[in-house]
Amino acid sequence: MYAPEPDPEYNKPQYVVTSEGEVEIPRIIPEDKLTVGENPFVQLIYRYAKRVGNTTEEDIIRHMVKEKRVIRPDKYGIKRLKGYIHEMHKGKTLGGLLIMQEDRYVVGLKIGLGKHLVDFVTGYDPFEYHMMRYVENKGVTSRDELHRLMLDRMKWARTGRTVEYYIERLLKQKCIKFVGKNWFEFKVFPEMIGYHEPDKLPEPKIDKAE
Repeated sequence: MYAPEPDPEYNKPQYVVTSEGEVEIPRIIPEDKLTVGENPFVQLIYRYAKRVGNTTEEDIIRHMVKEKRVIRPDKYGIKRLKGYIHEMHKGKTLGGLLIMQEDRYVVGLKIGLGKHLVDFVTGYDPFEYHMMRYVENKGVTSRDELHRLMLDRMKWARTGRTVEYYIERLLKQKCIKFVGKNWFEFKVFPEMIGYHEPDKLPEPKIDKAE
């Protein structure tokens, strides 16, 4: 059965000794990994903002659709990314992960992550990738199993609506098919998300010289 496993090196705390005692060194997550415990899109946005120091909504969107290619740059995809950014800035659940400084986003609160590392593959929506890995490994799986995978084990989805969205999406793409009322069979892995410059992808802001 497909199941994300903890990386022993990632789980092992490391410390440095200072004049005030031992201080734990923050864990560094490899670029080709995500963790359980938080929505993968939120993780990638936070990681990018932290890496570059400060950024804009436009730059975040470009990073996600052009560099990471985790979402298609259509009207719905861009709207969804803007929703994540807004939630991380002012939302009820994740507000404060991003804060504004001089009209640019910087990381604020520490993001809560789990200790289990899972694969991240550029060109795939992480939800689709791991749901399909699970179905592929089992051959046939149930709706309840997919809900438990995303809600309880990986803790990427906060509600069952997110899981249902992806089930319907995978059915529409003919990646899985019904073999019973609430059972699905693996058919084919989703195609990688390519990048084609859309007409209305936001242009990056260029600060004018004073």
